Amino acid sequence: MSETISDAAVDALYGAMERLTDLLPGGFARHGTNGERLLCTGLPVAVLNTVCTGRGPALRETEALAEELSATGLPWSVQVRGKADPEVRALADRFGLTATTTLPLLAWDAASLPGLPAALPGDGTVRKLGGAEAGRYSAALAAGFGMPEEIADAFALPALLDAPDMTAFTLDVDGEPVATGFNVMVGDHVGLFNGSVPPLHRGNGHYRALVTARLRDAVASGARHAFTQNSPMSRPLYESLGFRLVEDWTYLTPAS
Repeated sequence: MSETISDAAVDALYGAMERLTDLLPGGFARHGTNGERLLCTGLPVAVLNTVCTGRGPALRETEALAEELSATGLPWSVQVRGKADPEVRALADRFGLTATTTLPLLAWDAASLPGLPAALPGDGTVRKLGGAEAGRYSAALAAGFGMPEEIADAFALPALLDAPDMTAFTLDVDGEPVATGFNVMVGDHVGLFNGSVPPLHRGNGHYRALVTARLRDAVASGARHAFTQNSPMSRPLYESLGFRLVEDWTYLTPAS
C-alpha cells in the first residue's frame, strides 16, 4: 500500500479519535512538537486512552503526556506505529504498562464497492439509531461484545449517536439486533468501529452484510476510503471485502 494512502488512513484514524475526545465527557487531546499525541476519550478501554509516540528518539514529551494521562486514573496505553523499541518499552514499564496488544490498521478504497454483495441475508433490516434509541444500541453492544451494560452505555451516548458525522447501525432480524456497527466520517474517510454479533447469531452472514451496508452508506455520503482496526476473528472478513493492511500498531497496556 502506498505511503500516501497509509498516511491518509493514519491521519483519519487519529482524526476520528480526536473527534471522540470532543464529544465524550472527560475527553481531551494534546499534541506534542514531534508528532506525539495524547488522546483521552474517557471510555474504560486502554487502547481508547493512549499516548502516541512521535518522531525521533527523544521521549521527553511522550513521558510528560504519559504522566498527564496516567493521572486520570483511566485504563490507558502507549501506542506505537509498528514495533516498540526498548526505550519506549522501558518508559511504558515505568507506568506499569507491561502487556502488549497488536492491532492491524486496514484501509479500503471505494473502487472496491461494485464487488460487494448487494443483498441482505434472509429478512434482515439495516437500521440507523439516533440518541433516542441509545438504550437499544447499548443493549445490542452489550450482547454482541459480552461487555457490562454500564460500559456499553458509554459507547451509546446520545452525543455520539446524534453527531452529524457519526452513525450507529444495527442489523435486525425479526425485530432483534443481530449485528452492530458505528461509522465516523473524517473528510473523505470513514472509520468503522464497534462491529459485533452475539454468539448465538454468528456464522450467518449478518456481520458481513452490515459491514457492506455501512460501506455503501458511507460512500453515498461522500467517503472514498475506509479504515478499521480489528481482531484476528474479523480481519479475514474485512480483507475479503477489499481491505488491505496499512501497518500494525503496538499498544503497551496494563497487565490483566
